[in-house]
Amino acid sequence: MKRIIDKKWFTRLLEIIPGALAWSILILPFVLAPFLPKIVAYFVMAFTLYWFVKSLNMMKNLFRSFPRLWRNMKINWLDRCKLLADEPKKLLDKLESDYLKKHGRREFIDYEELKNLEGHYDLIKDWQKIYHLVIIANYKENIEILETTFEAIVNSNYPNDRIIILLAGEGREKADFLSRKSEVEKRYGGVFNALIFNVHDDQDGEVKGKGSNLYSASKKIRSFMKNERPEVAAEDVLVTTLDADHLVHREYFSRLTYKYIIDPNRDRKTYQPVPLLFNNIWDAPAPNRIAAISSSFFQMIEAVRPFRLRTFAAHTQSLQTLLITDFWSNQTIVEDGHQYWRTYFAYNGDHEMVALFVPVYQDCVLGSTRIVTFKNQYLQMRRWAWGISDFPFVVKEYMRHPEIPFGEKVLQVFRLFSGHFSWSTASFLLAFAWLPLLFNASFQDTVLAHNVTYFSSLIMNLAWISLVANVWFFFLLLPPRPKSSGRYKYIGLLLQWFLIPIVALFFSAIPALESQTRLMIGKKLDVFWVTPKVRKSEVRQRD
Repeated sequence: MKRIIDKKWFTRLLEIIPGALAWSILILPFVLAPFLPKIVAYFVMAFTLYWFVKSLNMMKNLFRSFPRLWRNMKINWLDRCKLLADEPKKLLDKLESDYLKKHGRREFIDYEELKNLEGHYDLIKDWQKIYHLVIIANYKENIEILETTFEAIVNSNYPNDRIIILLAGEGREKADFLSRKSEVEKRYGGVFNALIFNVHDDQDGEVKGKGSNLYSASKKIRSFMKNERPEVAAEDVLVTTLDADHLVHREYFSRLTYKYIIDPNRDRKTYQPVPLLFNNIWDAPAPNRIAAISSSFFQMIEAVRPFRLRTFAAHTQSLQTLLITDFWSNQTIVEDGHQYWRTYFAYNGDHEMVALFVPVYQDCVLGSTRIVTFKNQYLQMRRWAWGISDFPFVVKEYMRHPEIPFGEKVLQVFRLFSGHFSWSTASFLLAFAWLPLLFNASFQDTVLAHNVTYFSSLIMNLAWISLVANVWFFFLLLPPRPKSSGRYKYIGLLLQWFLIPIVALFFSAIPALESQTRLMIGKKLDVFWVTPKVRKSEVRQRD
C-alpha cells in the first residue's frame, strides 16, 4: 500500500478523477440523447427533483442557523465567562431557567453543554488566563482597510490587554508594508498586550500565498512566546487568523473564549465564525452582491451541520494545536480548508469543528470598474474552488491511517468529492441537461417529452419559494444604508435575486469547473491570487 501511495502516477490519477467525472456527467446527456432519450429524460427529472429537495433542506438549515447567529450576537459572552469563573452553578441555574421559559433548541444547547460538566467544574479553564493572538495577513491592503480591522478588535468585548496582534506582511512589497507598520505602531502601540510584526520573504519550494505568509509568521510566534511570554502556556493561547479586511463582531473573542474554556477536549477542536461578506455590499454591483450573499448563507447552513463544516477564511485554533500541526501549510493556496485536513490527520481523525455562530464581517468583491469587479469575482471563486486539490491529499492520508474506521473514510471522502462535484456540475445540469432532447425529433412527440418539460419547469418554479426566506434573512443582516447610497438602492436589492441562475453559472460553476479541469490536466494554481480590497463608503455593521 505504501508503495502505491508514493507513486507519482497514483497522485496524477487522483488529480484526474474529479475533472474527468465532472466533464463526463456534463457530456453524457448530449451523447445519450440521440440513442436513449428516455434515460436522459428520467435523469433530468430525477436530478431536478433531487435539487429541489436539497434546496428545501438548505432553506430548513438556514432557518435553524439564523436564530442562533442572531441570538449569539446579542448575548454578553464576557459576562458569562465571568459568572462561569465565580459561580458556575449560578450560571447553570440561569441557563436552565432560560430553557424552561422558552423551550428552545438554542437555550437547551447552552444548558446541556454546561450541565454535562456539573460535578466536574475543575475541567473548566479560567478565562482570565486566555490570551488571543490575532494574525492579520496583509498584502497591498492600505492603512484605511487595516484601520477598520484594528478598530473592530479594539472595540470588541474582551480586554485588550489579553490580545496580541501580529501583522504579517510580504517582502514583495516591503517598503509599503514598513510604511503601514509605522502607521499601525503610531496608532495602536500600547493598546494591546503586544503588537508584533513579521515580513515574509519568498522561499524556494513554497507556494506564493497566504499559507506561506502564515507559516513564516509562525516562526515569529514561537520566538515571541518563548522569549517574551514564557509564563503563558500554549493551551492558554487562542490563535485567530484574519485577512486585512476582516472585522470581528464585538462578541467574537468572548464567545470564542467561552466555548473554549468549557470544552475538556478543546485542543482537538477548530473554532469557526460565520463569515458575512457584507462590509461593502452596498457599493457592489448586483451579481457580486448575490455571490457574497450566497457564500455567506452557505456558511450559515454548514454551521448547523458541524460534520460538514470546514475551516474557511477566519478561524481559530489553540497554539497547542498549531504546534502539533506545525502551523499552516506553505504548499497550497487554500491554506484555510487544507488546515482542517492537516489537523484532522494530526489527531488521527479525532478532530471536530465548532461553529461559533458569531460573525466575522468580510468584504465582498469590488473593483475599480464593473468589468474588473466581475473578473475579480471569477478569480476569487476559482481560488476557493481550488479546494478540490485536497482530494488526492485526503485519499492518500486515509491510506496512511489504518486506525481511522473505514466507514468514516468513505463518508469523509464522499463529502469532499460530492461537494466540489455538485459545485461544478449542478448549475449546468439544471440549465442545459434537457437541451439534447430538443434535437431528437421522434422523442419530442412523446408524452414523456411533454412531462419532463412540465415537471422540470414546475419544480424549478417551486424552488423559488426558498427565495423568500433568503430575501428576508438578507435584509435582517444587511448593514445600515450608508449616506452615499440613496433609497432607490433598495429596488436593486430586491431585483438582484433574479440574477441567481446567471451568477450560479458564471461566478460559481464555471470557475469551479476550471479549477477541476486545471487539476485534471496538471495546470495547477500555484500562486495565491489576492482579492483587491475596494471600499467606496464607510463600513457599518448590523449590531
